[in-house]
Amino acid sequence: RFRFALGIDALQVDVYDVEPINGLAAPDGRIFLTRGLIDKYREGVFTSDELAAVIAHEIGHLSLGHHERRRKAWRIETAARAAASAFLPAVLRGLNGHIGNLISRLLQMRLSRTDEYQADAFAVALMRRSGLDPAAAITLLRKLDELAKGRGAPISWLASHPPMKKRIDAIQRAIDSVD
Repeated sequence: RFRFALGIDALQVDVYDVEPINGLAAPDGRIFLTRGLIDKYREGVFTSDELAAVIAHEIGHLSLGHHERRRKAWRIETAARAAASAFLPAVLRGLNGHIGNLISRLLQMRLSRTDEYQADAFAVALMRRSGLDPAAAITLLRKLDELAKGRGAPISWLASHPPMKKRIDAIQRAIDSVD
């Protein structure tokens, strides 16, 4: 159904053979789902609409150009570090790396969280246009949250993804805005 809604002939979705439950959009336009996600789908933990919500979210990242924006931010950061190295007194150059890393993490965290909200809104619209239930994005996130309890989410995930409740609320607002 996505192909019809997107007006494209093919969409390449590959399985990455790792256990963690995740999906990702590669800069070359491919979408990867992890074996862990597929296994949970096969076990009946996730519905087909919830699996489609993951794919729609990753399509959102690709369609909205999030990879290109991150690449541009990295170029700006690299140029700023080079300029700082050239102009800072020798005593402060040692701090340049630490300050640059902190600024980089804050910039990436902001970009990533914004990207997640945008990709979620895109997924809601795409699922609705495809005749799928966009509320599956909410049930998926609730299930992911429950699966993560006790194991703890990786620090990078916490830094790059908005808090689950805020994300669910934003998805609900996107669903309600059309209804």
